[in-house]
Amino acid sequence: MENVKLMNMCRIVDPNTKKVLVQERVKSWQGIAFPGGKIEIGESIVPSVKREVYEETGLKLNSVKICGVKDWYDRKEKERQLIILFTSDDYSGDIIPETSEGKVYWMAETELKKTKLADDFDRLLEVFENEKINEMVYEDNKNKNEKLRWDLKLY
Repeated sequence: MENVKLMNMCRIVDPNTKKVLVQERVKSWQGIAFPGGKIEIGESIVPSVKREVYEETGLKLNSVKICGVKDWYDRKEKERQLIILFTSDDYSGDIIPETSEGKVYWMAETELKKTKLADDFDRLLEVFENEKINEMVYEDNKNKNEKLRWDLKLY
């Protein structure tokens, strides 16, 4: 049986302005992305994304919808990492402008690709935006050069 590390991420849309909530990440995976994080051991998936969004943004999600996944299997580490992607326009509360994870603010979705996005987040946006794409995966091609080791594919 393989080891699996579970994570989540949520695209939050303001139903009035149609802007999306972004996080200017300063820790790992630096750049603009949507809020999310690790699913704790024993934690259910939907409550985990609600917890992460609240901790990182101050917003309480009332409902979410799964819209896809991002994953990869690391042969060297013998571990799969799976990020479950959600979307929501049903929330309450006020955003916290900055946390230890980075700044949080609303942005027009059309402006996203003009900013400093986290690595490959432009490709991950395709999963959030296109109902025909369900998965972004990095496939390990076994190249010894770490920079050439991963093939990014959308399914």
